[in-house]
Amino acid sequence: MLSGIGLIAFCCMFGAVLIGFLIGRLLPEAHRADPTLRSVQTTMNVVGILSALVLGLLIAGTKSNFDTRSREVEQFAANLTLLDRELAHFGTGEDAKEMRGELRAFTALKIGLTWPTERGAAPVMHDPETVRMLDEIQERLRGLAPPNESLRAARQSALQLIGELKLTSRMLAVQENSRMPRPFLVVVIFWLSMLFLSYAVFAPFNATVIGSLVICAISVSIAMNLTYDMDQPFTGLIRVSSLPMQQALDGMQP
Repeated sequence: MLSGIGLIAFCCMFGAVLIGFLIGRLLPEAHRADPTLRSVQTTMNVVGILSALVLGLLIAGTKSNFDTRSREVEQFAANLTLLDRELAHFGTGEDAKEMRGELRAFTALKIGLTWPTERGAAPVMHDPETVRMLDEIQERLRGLAPPNESLRAARQSALQLIGELKLTSRMLAVQENSRMPRPFLVVVIFWLSMLFLSYAVFAPFNATVIGSLVICAISVSIAMNLTYDMDQPFTGLIRVSSLPMQQALDGMQP
């Protein structure tokens, strides 16, 4: 469960705990009296509130971004299905077959690039080949001369769907470079580490206290890990599902 930013956060907090225990043993007894403890607790409460606020903002922001990407993928898959149905209205002619075949190839390639099966492979949100394939379908549609009003409406609808596919594809590519501000993570980890240090300074050195602090540090680190993963919706532990795209591909049978 812990990797990357979560592991870094845990090491910082657990390291702060060890330093806190060491400082607590070195401090004179007068510095560990109740008045000092209350003063430290009061000041560190401010740090705790700030940490909770910033961490809450990070979680809310990454969750919102994750949901947005998920909806965009679902919309993309729905538009692919609708486009295939519009192209099917043109019958079994050579142009219709080629366009639907190109659309199936485009969908399969898009799935392979966005959700690569190779271990460690990074998703590719913008690929010139997929852009070319959509452009080719669009040009074929523009070159058609439908003989009746029904097919003209289907042609117009298909062209509109292609425009929406291009827009969504570009949005996903642009959003791929959007990440949560890293200084926020650094500041939150620092604040949390200072909190754990203050807890350890005044805590008795025994297995129960150490265990509770470790469990708390692990829990906070997992939360940060999941937040960081949601900020990378196509590569992290929590990913946007490829099921809508796969369903769209399965429905594009000749």
